[in-house]
Amino acid sequence: MTKVLLQVLIAAVVLSSVSLFAVNSFAENANCSRDCEAPTMGVLDNGQQVVTNGLTLGGYSVNVEQHLQTIPTQSFSTGNTVKAKLLVYENDGVRGLRHVSLAISDYQDDKHHSDKATISFNQDFEGTQTVSVTDNANLIKGATVTATALDEFNTSLEFSFTIMKPFDTSAVIVESWDADHSSRSNVFLDAIKAYGSPIIEKISQPAKHVLAPLKQVAAGVAPENVQCRDGFELVIRSTGAPACVYPFTAETLRNWEMVASS
Repeated sequence: MTKVLLQVLIAAVVLSSVSLFAVNSFAENANCSRDCEAPTMGVLDNGQQVVTNGLTLGGYSVNVEQHLQTIPTQSFSTGNTVKAKLLVYENDGVRGLRHVSLAISDYQDDKHHSDKATISFNQDFEGTQTVSVTDNANLIKGATVTATALDEFNTSLEFSFTIMKPFDTSAVIVESWDADHSSRSNVFLDAIKAYGSPIIEKISQPAKHVLAPLKQVAAGVAPENVQCRDGFELVIRSTGAPACVYPFTAETLRNWEMVASS
């Protein structure tokens, strides 16, 4: 009798431990009273693995098994395009997926992290998909997300962006939720860094307004001092009149001795 009672007590302790582990592991949806299974890149709340290689960053793939995990740092130089592929399982079907975001972040813990740049994919109940970017430091450019339904439950999301400025080794944080507002986050520590010189884009200047050559002459400008628009060359015809032409045209006219040699 004592042996049976002891076995019952041990079983009760084990079940309590499992239950406590489940609550602690999936606290994001612990108080949910409906379908609480959030989108996942790896395992379900019960520990069942439904996705392999849920994250591929710069050609390196990893199984997503925990909320917090460290992966080898992927280094990229400024000016290069980074590609990250996420495989996301949603138990309500691919149309139930509402949001997936990828952030480059200075991460300390869940309450203390500073996101440097975030790319967000959103899908409404009609299936309309949009992409938004938050990047106050202008670290990236040309961000896109391509979503492809692989089957009834799995979606491939390919994030792409060009690095414009270097940054220190940072975490990548992926957040997702579904139509029932069940959410999940995964933090990949030391996942990414960028090196090299900042990419400075040239700001195109508006084309300056230049009067036609004969109007400049009429305003008192000497023919040889007439200004041409960018990309054009001044020639003086045999009549003494100025003209602005393309460089190859100017060369042809000079070869035919139809304008003065420069």
